Amino acid sequence: MTPMLRKPKPDFIVRLVAPGLRPWLVPTRALARVLEAVQRLIEQREDFEDDEEVAITPQTETPEGRVIKLVSVKAGSAEYAFSAPNRDVAWQQLRLTGESIEQPDTADWTSPTISSVKQLSEIARSIGCEIEFRLPGETHTLGDVIAIIKPHTYAAIADHAFIYGHTSVFAKVERVGGATDMHCGLRLPNQSKKMVICRVVGEELVRNLGKHIYQNVVVSGNATWIRHNRRLKRLEITSFEPPKTSSIRDAFREAYEAGAGAWDAIADPTKFVSEMRGR
Repeated sequence: MTPMLRKPKPDFIVRLVAPGLRPWLVPTRALARVLEAVQRLIEQREDFEDDEEVAITPQTETPEGRVIKLVSVKAGSAEYAFSAPNRDVAWQQLRLTGESIEQPDTADWTSPTISSVKQLSEIARSIGCEIEFRLPGETHTLGDVIAIIKPHTYAAIADHAFIYGHTSVFAKVERVGGATDMHCGLRLPNQSKKMVICRVVGEELVRNLGKHIYQNVVVSGNATWIRHNRRLKRLEITSFEPPKTSSIRDAFREAYEAGAGAWDAIADPTKFVSEMRGR
């Protein structure tokens, strides 16, 4: 691959704004988390978002053609200029994020946007600043602000981005335990690429779930869904039902003893047999 010898022009600016803040006062780890969140926001990546979900399979690195690049740093507060692989896409996503923050109740929130805003809000709170996304300006000037993330931004949008309620879900137990808090990793049939990391209420419940590792169970508890796609974001497990232990032979015997006429009342016999096989 031929390296880019000329420095690309900036496509957007990320500016950390606070009295007396300068680039050399921003911790390296905080800057790395800003870059990570901005990359995820622009690219709308869902491979790894936060501690609530863990990818089941290792993810490859972002292809070079999709990476945003830091092209300059200025001491106007802490001002970082970025080059994007597609300027129009970057501008569109940043504008959409800014509009969503201003009108959260009508926004069509996506999981990567929520996760990025959460991470940037945490960084803004830890440093004591606001994070501006700006268009590039002329020489020695700043362009228009297209989005602002403040320390409280994530808290302000959470009630609009999520749906909360009690639910029961069918899932496979992938992981159980935890060094401090008790957790359980579940894989849902409609979210097969990720585990959903759930909090479990009570050590006894954790121990019982551990007896069913790599088995399908029905877990119940208080859930949070992403409003945009109704995807389960997190679940606090308060109870569960273990897999049924009766055999397929017992299931057929039950159907036979019910009488031949019982089959006429079954709308989908194939599905019924399939469910019996899952017992």
